[in-house]
Amino acid sequence: MSVLYKGNYVQGRWSRPSKGVELISEDPGDLLVPVGKLIVSADGVAPAVEAAARAFPGWSRQPLKARIKKLLDLKKALVSRQESLIRLTAQEAGKPLAESRREVERLAAKIDEMVGEGLRFVRDFSVKVAPRVDGQCRYRPLGVLAVIGPFNFPAHTPASHIVPALLTGNTVVFKPSEYTPFVGQAMAEALDQAGFPAGVFNLVQGGADVGQRLVAHPGIAGVLFTGSTAAGQAIRKAMLERPRVNLAMEMGGKNAALVLADADLELAARETALSAFSMAGQRCNATSRVIVHRGVIKPFLEKFLCAVDRIKIGYPLEEAVVMGPLVSHEAVAKFQRYMRLAEEEGFETLLSGKALGRWEKRKGYYVTPAVHLCENPSKNRGSHYRLEEIFGPDAAVYRARDDQEAVALNNEVPYGLITAVFTRSSSRFEKIASAVDTGMVNMNRGTIFSSGRLPFGGTKASGSFKPAGILSPLYCAYPAAILKDRRSLAERSLPL
Repeated sequence: MSVLYKGNYVQGRWSRPSKGVELISEDPGDLLVPVGKLIVSADGVAPAVEAAARAFPGWSRQPLKARIKKLLDLKKALVSRQESLIRLTAQEAGKPLAESRREVERLAAKIDEMVGEGLRFVRDFSVKVAPRVDGQCRYRPLGVLAVIGPFNFPAHTPASHIVPALLTGNTVVFKPSEYTPFVGQAMAEALDQAGFPAGVFNLVQGGADVGQRLVAHPGIAGVLFTGSTAAGQAIRKAMLERPRVNLAMEMGGKNAALVLADADLELAARETALSAFSMAGQRCNATSRVIVHRGVIKPFLEKFLCAVDRIKIGYPLEEAVVMGPLVSHEAVAKFQRYMRLAEEEGFETLLSGKALGRWEKRKGYYVTPAVHLCENPSKNRGSHYRLEEIFGPDAAVYRARDDQEAVALNNEVPYGLITAVFTRSSSRFEKIASAVDTGMVNMNRGTIFSSGRLPFGGTKASGSFKPAGILSPLYCAYPAAILKDRRSLAERSLPL
């Protein structure tokens, strides 16, 4: 498969840079057949931002009904391209077919959620302040918003920003991940098909230098970012002297599943194994830690390791594959480095994560699942393996004395995205849910499960307290207070 590269999409037109850096979009599951080649340049950023700035006044003044109609046209365009987008996502991101299908099919639902329930969070409202004094709250768009997309959810995550941004009257410049540029191009093609006015949506392709140029552009009013903590912190530092720029960032996790003494162990084992190893652990909400009550750790481990053994590794376009390849050579090297650290820092290896180099006849970035055990959590506090996000198929199992220690272990990491709690007791769950320092808590479901009708975001290094999901319109608009005083001078008590 070789996809035709169209270039950047600016002012409603496609244009390929005349000079720049060549990028090759790999198929991480089959390196002998690249997805396509690109020429990218940071010089495309300024024209894209300028086009979005020109389009902003007209788009923001459009009636809400007109903006909704265009988003519903986008929904039709996405549905018409669904099958090709599913296969492209699986191939370019190395993402199993079932996961790619779930992601792409969610795009239509995302638009429905935003034009439905999502709008209620940014609806204007009126209040009676006093006799003949009226107040209003009006939500206003921010301006030109930069959307920086990740490789692991290359369609749905950008759409989770782009849709509410356009709905609330903003214009957009989108930079996809350099690992998944052709999924980004396909998204832009759908927006083009939907017929948005020129400049309302723009696409620029490239790597970190393009992202840095986009974020630094003085015409940007907001940055909607999904990616690593290191990249997110760099954006924060760059914005220290630009307080006007709104930042909504989702930056990963070191998520835990808490398996309490009364848990259904078979359920916990299967849900946790799926959450740890689907998509080869390359998701911000993957389970990387399993904290198990000491009284059930032995039977849990037996069931958990059996569940891991049943995970099907393979080429993403094959049916029933749960775990495809890692996305790049660098991701494999990082995974191997953490496998060495786990042993050096005192963790017992139950399953050794190994680089395979190929799967059957295909050369790719395949690795095997890893499981490590820590029976005495007081021994290796502060270790790199214990605290840092690996973004690969690894799960560390910790033995906890009681619920209190389980919560303390959950909270010790610098991340705070999501916690899963396995228990038969609702009251026990509620007590833990109020004590864990994470933005989301699941009861008897793995960490990878969430709802688009709820907020999606975390605490600490996982986010910026501006969650996506149903609340995403809130970081795309700001409330302005309007006070209308109809009293005459004689009706007022003025001190002068």
